[in-house]
Amino acid sequence: MNADRYVIIGGGVAGLAAALTLEAAGHSPLLLEQSDAPGGRLRTDEVDGFRLDRGFQVLLTEYPEVKRYLDLDALGVQAFRPGGHVHTRQQHFRFADPLREPAQLFRSALSPVGTLKDKVRLAQLGLRLMRSSPEACFEGHHEQPTMDYLWEYGFSEQIVERFFRPFFGGIFLEQQLTTPAAMFRFVLKMFAQGKAVLPAEGIEAIPRQLVARLERTELRMNCEVAAVEGSSVRLADGSTIDARAVIVACAPNALIPQLAGRQAWKSTTNLYYYSTRRLKENRLINLVSDPTSTINTFCVLDEVAPTYKLHQQGGSLISVSLKECPGTDSMAQAEQDLLRHTRLPNDALSFIRRYDVPHALPELDSVGYRYDATHSRLIDRVFLAGDQQLNGSLDAALRSGRLAAEGALRL
Repeated sequence: MNADRYVIIGGGVAGLAAALTLEAAGHSPLLLEQSDAPGGRLRTDEVDGFRLDRGFQVLLTEYPEVKRYLDLDALGVQAFRPGGHVHTRQQHFRFADPLREPAQLFRSALSPVGTLKDKVRLAQLGLRLMRSSPEACFEGHHEQPTMDYLWEYGFSEQIVERFFRPFFGGIFLEQQLTTPAAMFRFVLKMFAQGKAVLPAEGIEAIPRQLVARLERTELRMNCEVAAVEGSSVRLADGSTIDARAVIVACAPNALIPQLAGRQAWKSTTNLYYYSTRRLKENRLINLVSDPTSTINTFCVLDEVAPTYKLHQQGGSLISVSLKECPGTDSMAQAEQDLLRHTRLPNDALSFIRRYDVPHALPELDSVGYRYDATHSRLIDRVFLAGDQQLNGSLDAALRSGRLAAEGALRL
């Protein structure tokens, strides 16, 4: 084995971005992936004629690293409509983003999603963040909880409960909105300036596109790493690979003793249903503001991206994200809640698949956007990559992989 070779552990987007960066510098890295295919958390299955992402995920087109690495036209992305469909215990109503859809200004002003002052404040905040750089979104807000930031900004309980909690609770995977306000400001900027989209062939099309760009990287699938020992990688079969530098682009807890137990993770549960009756949601995400419901958000996927249905059957493919990870005995309640929110008859729904994602997002007390490439260096010739290095986002995963590779190249 060539000890001058760079070794990357983990074939998610962070590891793939690291490989692309090393290739651009003229190197031929070795990438080790434990599973049967690259992609990490971005995986898509084909089940019963449907494309099912493993956990509800969207791609934000305004992410800086997405613009750097991805060809959105080649991905055939289809956009959600900006706005939402809110379900409370007593009523349900739709609203659109008047900044993106000026024709909806009057309807949005009358929407009970919040007070008129709330809507003015939200528009002002959106415009302010659109004029700010991504770095500026993080400055001074690394640790303040999002909920505190919303109260401080003057938003009412009405818009917090009907919009911010379900919408950003679904993004952050926590209902109390303790995620640092820096992340809220950054994500709001991304939504205000760009679009939330789905790739035509599912979320796994993202890592597949990155893999297709690799020319000199050796990919080893089904390769389990037991430990990282200095600049050597010990595999589960007992063999050892010596490297010029090692980039750990996966959860490092089990591989590096000094990091054991340090990183906590947020989990999520995603359910898929097929409805024999067509649901017309105008490509909106449904936000559930009902404390008695097990559901946080749901959407009709094939209305946004018809290619999520592999055949031309009628009906609707529905993705449901739950507030918590329930036991199997709670599944019946989730289905009843979905029937209630959609007003579908009891015989309209067919369950397709459940995904429990235990490591969906890193649990972070403080978040960041930019740091020097050398900051990803853990020890000697070992570098860390992954969204846990910055913030829980696809942008952070790509950025961290690039920065880790740039740090390794400085050796």
